[in-house]
Amino acid sequence: MPRIALATYATLPGLNDDDRLLVSALDKQGVTAVPAVWDSPDVAWGDFQGVLVRSCWDYHRRLPEFLEWIARVEGDGQRVLWNPPELLRWNSHKGYLRDLAARGVSIVPTRWVARGEPCGLAEVLRHEGWGEAVVKPAVSASAFGAWSTTLAGAAPNQPKLDEMLRSGDVLVQPLVPEVRDPGEWSLVFFEKRFSHAVLKRPAAGDYRVQWEFGGSADARKPPRKLIADAERVLAAVPGNPLYARVDGVARDGRLALMELELIEPHLFFGWERRAATRLAKAIRGALAAGQSTRSR
Repeated sequence: MPRIALATYATLPGLNDDDRLLVSALDKQGVTAVPAVWDSPDVAWGDFQGVLVRSCWDYHRRLPEFLEWIARVEGDGQRVLWNPPELLRWNSHKGYLRDLAARGVSIVPTRWVARGEPCGLAEVLRHEGWGEAVVKPAVSASAFGAWSTTLAGAAPNQPKLDEMLRSGDVLVQPLVPEVRDPGEWSLVFFEKRFSHAVLKRPAAGDYRVQWEFGGSADARKPPRKLIADAERVLAAVPGNPLYARVDGVARDGRLALMELELIEPHLFFGWERRAATRLAKAIRGALAAGQSTRSR
């Protein structure tokens, strides 16, 4: 049986409940999957035919180390890494949103601020006409380091922004009301084919939809136009992801992209009965294709 690693992090060495559904689905497809902590010196990555990035949920805090790990794993041409290394690197900095926008993808309005660049927060909000805004680091996951402000609070929050800019690039975006009502869509794709979706909502009084902040997610069937817009997002990606989660809100019936998750997104296997099987079949096919290529 082919053997693959599901890469995780030290805080979750046995994977979460949702990803354990994938382990079972892979077993039924004739693929053995075991969890492996990405930065553990005890893992022999050469023992695996493939490595699937799953819950490496500390990568954004240690990005240089994570990128070095990607390079080590991809260095052996006998082993497959999903998603492909070039996409993992591209997706690790939110500058990918600017790339997608340049290719015609509709994204949430964004002001990009480079590390060390002077930026008056109140001036940005006045210029853009934003009464509320969210400030987030360009390297982040699960709303890490993000905070909200208002036009009245921008000046008092200026030192906070200045501190962020001393260590990295920053994004400033309007606080999107659709996130609170009706909610933020997460559309999941395997091999660029739509699988399933959930609608996420924040806790009352918050704007963050993640569970650690009190958010929730319900299985929903998105309108066909949103699926088509998400397909256009993936068509603009410079590569072929095995898995992808397209996060955004519906505005006038069309998708406005907030995030494209290609590294370690929660894939909501428990919300759709066949989802884990779909990805397991895609992995089995990718392994077979890789073995065929290497045999020639």
